[in-house]
Amino acid sequence: MKLPTPVLAAAAAALGLGLGAGAQAAPATPLDTQYLGTLYAPLEAPQAISAGLLVFHPRPGGRLEGAIRADLINPAGDWVRIMPNGSMRIDVRLTARLDDGELLYVTYNGVLKKPDAASWERFMQGEKIAAPQWYYVIAPTFETASKAYAWLNDVQAVGKFISIQTGPQAHVMFDLYAMK
Repeated sequence: MKLPTPVLAAAAAALGLGLGAGAQAAPATPLDTQYLGTLYAPLEAPQAISAGLLVFHPRPGGRLEGAIRADLINPAGDWVRIMPNGSMRIDVRLTARLDDGELLYVTYNGVLKKPDAASWERFMQGEKIAAPQWYYVIAPTFETASKAYAWLNDVQAVGKFISIQTGPQAHVMFDLYAMK
């Protein structure tokens, strides 16, 4: 059922959304973040499942370093779906061993705006691509039984792209922030 425009405008006004003609949207709350650490994941060459799906697997040596201190361990995987407009949707699940010996499950989704064809080709040939050349943002959540890191169970994080590369130095790296 499609609601008439006056009904939608009235509903938006009642909710204080200010979506009327010429209205400027303003945030009701500011964004506040706290740096959690840097995620570094060395990667094997991607598996091309189809024209629209790539799967990456990590190699040994991955690390979370900062307020979260952990080594990445298997199982882990990164499924990348190429959308009809060329952007990419990321679906990652990984396991890490925290510095207290407990396990940490990390899952995140995100979006990588498909860059121009030339930078994508350079990336696929092994060139390191660094921020801000690409728009690549993720939204991690965490699960652990660790007493020292139990606070992570309550965190919604965001991740900002640092760099990515294929070839012998293949990796992906993000700075992670807790949303406050």
